[in-house]
Amino acid sequence: MKKLIALSSFILLFISFQLSAEKPPIKFGKVSLEEVQMTSYEADTSAPAVILCDYGEFRSTTFQFTRVLRIKILKKEGYEWANKKFKTREKTSVHGYTFNLVDGEIEKTKLKSESIFKENVTDDVYRLRVSMPNVKVGSVIDLEFIHGGIPWEWYFQTTIPVVRSELIIEPTAYITFRTNFSGFEPLSLSSSTHWLGENMPAFKPEPYMNSTENYLTKIDFDVLEISFPGYFYESYTTSWEDLSDYLNDHSFFGEALRNSGYMNSLAKEIKLMNLTNKEDLLLAAYEKIKDFNWNGNERLYTSHTSINVAYKERTGNSAEINLALVQLLRKLDFTVTPVVMSTRDNGILSLVNPSLQKLNYVIAKVELGDKTYLIDATEKNGTYDILPFRCLNWFGYEVDEKLSEKVDLTANKKECEQIQISFDLTEDNSLKGKINCVRKDYAALNFRNSYESFNSLDEYIDEFSENNPGIRVQECTIDNLDSLHLPIKDSYEVIIKNQVERIGDEFFLYPVVFNRLEENPFTLETRQYPIDYGHCYENTVLATINIPDNYSIVSTPNPLILKLPDNSANFSYQVSVMNNSIHLMYKFTINKVVFVEDEYPNLKELYNQIVQKHAEPVILKKI
Repeated sequence: MKKLIALSSFILLFISFQLSAEKPPIKFGKVSLEEVQMTSYEADTSAPAVILCDYGEFRSTTFQFTRVLRIKILKKEGYEWANKKFKTREKTSVHGYTFNLVDGEIEKTKLKSESIFKENVTDDVYRLRVSMPNVKVGSVIDLEFIHGGIPWEWYFQTTIPVVRSELIIEPTAYITFRTNFSGFEPLSLSSSTHWLGENMPAFKPEPYMNSTENYLTKIDFDVLEISFPGYFYESYTTSWEDLSDYLNDHSFFGEALRNSGYMNSLAKEIKLMNLTNKEDLLLAAYEKIKDFNWNGNERLYTSHTSINVAYKERTGNSAEINLALVQLLRKLDFTVTPVVMSTRDNGILSLVNPSLQKLNYVIAKVELGDKTYLIDATEKNGTYDILPFRCLNWFGYEVDEKLSEKVDLTANKKECEQIQISFDLTEDNSLKGKINCVRKDYAALNFRNSYESFNSLDEYIDEFSENNPGIRVQECTIDNLDSLHLPIKDSYEVIIKNQVERIGDEFFLYPVVFNRLEENPFTLETRQYPIDYGHCYENTVLATINIPDNYSIVSTPNPLILKLPDNSANFSYQVSVMNNSIHLMYKFTINKVVFVEDEYPNLKELYNQIVQKHAEPVILKKI
């Protein structure tokens, strides 16, 4: 009986695969008049585009995977879907068409090969970018991808709605893989070989969240072994130790790291500085490597088996820059190892299974006495004790010849702002005075990176005034802009016109004159995803507003102190009066990087209280 049931199950499975092979939901290059005439998506009329169908099928007989993707462009904002990047394998055939309705007829425009761009991410993992031709509002885009083996990943949900997303992996004895399913939207069908998502809503990013990659409904495939005739592949991801061994032997990682002879002269130059303090020696090496120009590419691997090529050109990808730092520090007798990781935009690494294709970045880990430094030398405005925000992504793994250890990638610095304000209330109800800001750590790094986008101080002042309506800047000075290990100090002589409101014979003066929180970033009743700030935050404001003698102070806001459990966040606010001067003190601190969903209501209410308190006025009357 059991054999009969097993045989019946096999027959049904075989029939289902035959049906799927004979009748896929769409045929590449054949769109309907209804699809081209479609003007909106009823289930989500705000959608700029919609995926009508995303169908993928792996056939065991040919060992070939075919994907057909059909997208409808509904608004100009949807044009980005005509210029998309796709993760795929090296030998991938790509074809595409754009369909438009012209004089009642369907016009078909072919994707040309020169509009297909390929870049290597890791071994056998490539990123394809296609730029579709003749795209307009109303266009339908068809794309076909064909390659050997199974895909690295499959998305059932994305940032636009998906009408149908279906994946079939026919069983085969030639390939062994494991799957990692993630996401919150349920599938219509889910088995070990067949998955179907229908009418999947667009994923809506929320404030203060890590990469959407962590929360989209999708499947990641980790191929362990392929033994198809003429196609052999063995995975090195059974453990982090095996993956570490693999990277140490890799031509564009371990071999490139060992080819370090070109660094001898630079190491000798630094040694001649006769720096006796190891921190000073570390800083000197770090600054030398920062002379490299980062080309913006986030990579796990170098472009050549020797980093000397990038060194001579003075430019390279992130792996070339940070592995060069490892080489130089080793020649200066530091204990330093590479740490491989996934950047925030790329999603977090699995807590259970190591994955080579998920890695896209490498930094340096330096042991110095009882201190450990995680260093990324790509940031021109960075310091060796602050990781760039893109690297603050939970954890990575140390790559060492003897072992592979998990490395915490939590920030050890805050975004810290201290603001002092001194104003006089004038007869025309303006506020005139000075704003002094001190920005430390991530606040300083963010300011420097932002300031680089301006061509002049005047251009920066224009942007500052635009972001702070009512403020007219008369003079601005910025100190320590190039002294990266010192805080930024920016000062503004200003006149503010919109902080005093007259109602009858009373004057409403709003004491939070700068960086007022006017809206709560958290608007949903409940939240499905963790709140992830990336790093802790501290904002302190001390303000003095001098009132003319012909005014009396009728009332001031009540003081408020709020603390979340475990002091994970707190807010204090107090307004006092002394000798006809109003003194404001408030401090807002986030002491924890990640808040889980159950903590959301308390955090949301904390922000509500801050918004309300920032909006409360001091009430004045003329005597």
